[in-house]
Amino acid sequence: MKNRFLIKVQCFFVILTVLLICESWVFAVVEAPELDAVSAILVESKRGQILFEKESGKRLHIASANKVMTALLALEKAGSKTDTQVTISKNVIDVEGSKLNLEVGGKYSVEDLVYTIILTSGNDSAIALAEYVGGDVQTFVDLMNDKASELKLENTFFTNPTGLYDEEQYTSAFDLALLTKYALSNPSFDRIFSTQGKLWKNRDEVEIITNSNNLFWSYDGIDGGKTGYNEIERQTAITTATKNNMRIISIVLDSPEESVYGDSTKLLDYGFGNYRTGVLVKKEQTIETISVGDETIDLISPVDVYYTYPVGEDYIKDFDFKTKENIELPVLKTEVVGVMKYILKDDTEISVDLYPAINVYSSVDMFSTFVKSMIEYKDITILLVTLIGIEIILVFVKLLKVMFGAISRLLSKLKS
Repeated sequence: MKNRFLIKVQCFFVILTVLLICESWVFAVVEAPELDAVSAILVESKRGQILFEKESGKRLHIASANKVMTALLALEKAGSKTDTQVTISKNVIDVEGSKLNLEVGGKYSVEDLVYTIILTSGNDSAIALAEYVGGDVQTFVDLMNDKASELKLENTFFTNPTGLYDEEQYTSAFDLALLTKYALSNPSFDRIFSTQGKLWKNRDEVEIITNSNNLFWSYDGIDGGKTGYNEIERQTAITTATKNNMRIISIVLDSPEESVYGDSTKLLDYGFGNYRTGVLVKKEQTIETISVGDETIDLISPVDVYYTYPVGEDYIKDFDFKTKENIELPVLKTEVVGVMKYILKDDTEISVDLYPAINVYSSVDMFSTFVKSMIEYKDITILLVTLIGIEIILVFVKLLKVMFGAISRLLSKLKS
């Protein structure tokens, strides 16, 4: 088995690569931001690595969490059929707060209603989708809390799908980041969340509804957003942006209205100025070598594995390699035979499944495989055997001709 020295060599090259890539950015590091928001967090969108946080576990009343959860559950129920029509009941139009004046008895697609929730925070759309998913609002709220439990949102509790104020209802920046990260893994949610504007038809009128997050029009790289207000006239902003192959999620909670976009911009600048996403393990690079019987097997990852690190650091604190127990030949390249676990300095754990670089057989296995293939493809085997037999006969006939020719020439010489 390859000793730990070779792993250290690999880590050295990771460090060297990071330094070379980041050389031009070393002097552009952004200081940790000072925010007016009560609570905030900045995370990387794939693994959820925390890049910055301020009171991220503090329980607050944040309506946007309700809207994101409602949109997510509706899209999960609809699946690929987001054009499913939802009929509007009287309960829908009686809701308070922001709404689009949906028509009682009217039919709207799940997708269109989700658009109005994300872009304009429509409370009537939220109630309509709650009835579509749960049958009634209370059943839907139970589903919201079940999903929160499933996602391990330990500081979140819902009492309605709209986010209208209820003192028993709360969430946190950390939980909202987890929820948003999960929601973005749903392609339909991600597509709607990244939309700046959409045509909206209601009661035979057509208008353009636009995303309420103004950073779409003022910050390069924005690819998702939602905003919302709470009861004390403070604002929430959920924003995603991508640069340098890195997508980050900014969550700003209870920021003064005049500061919410400034706080969000500070967070995004901090993330892009101080962090990069790069290759941790390169595709088909030999990570470990093991011995099975008399065979030596190189282990690789079949894909590039990425991670996020501070500019100028490799960020790897430790690593650990484990092989599968009782490995015997043959070992196929489709089989996971080992796992390399990297532990980053923020305690993020990245497990990389390792596969053989090639199929490795024992000599007995090779012969058995050959015989099995001959039996499985007997028609081809018969054809090959026939062709080989014909070739042998032709070669034999040719040899006989050569021998008889040589004997004839020899006899002719003897007679003369």
